[in-house]
Amino acid sequence: MKISKEVQAQARRLMRLCIGADGLMDESIVRQVADKIAADKPRNYLALLTAFTELVRLECAAHTATITSAVPLTEAEQAAIQAKLNARQAGLNYEWQVDSSLIAGLTVKVGDNVTDASVRTRIEQLTKTL
Repeated sequence: MKISKEVQAQARRLMRLCIGADGLMDESIVRQVADKIAADKPRNYLALLTAFTELVRLECAAHTATITSAVPLTEAEQAAIQAKLNARQAGLNYEWQVDSSLIAGLTVKVGDNVTDASVRTRIEQLTKTL
């Protein structure tokens, strides 16, 4: 479904209403906005809900840190990583994953930004270089 610029702009305005003074998205306001759109069914409401849902998804992703390590991390290691990430960006939600194919090291993904400090990636880079 093609979403018009007008509908996208309207979705962005609605999304701005969902951001609190602390810069974080308020989940209860998001629900209220989505419920109001669904109940009132304004013109192009399906496109509006689609655009609004995508903006909410992107906002959630921007505040979610997914840390993937080769082995399970201890609570102390997790706390150290959280402290470093919180220094850069407050209000993150954390997801911890284990992927033994990394061999060693870890990857950190926050929104669209990925930091890959895994041995697997280093080996792949060296292989390409040679």
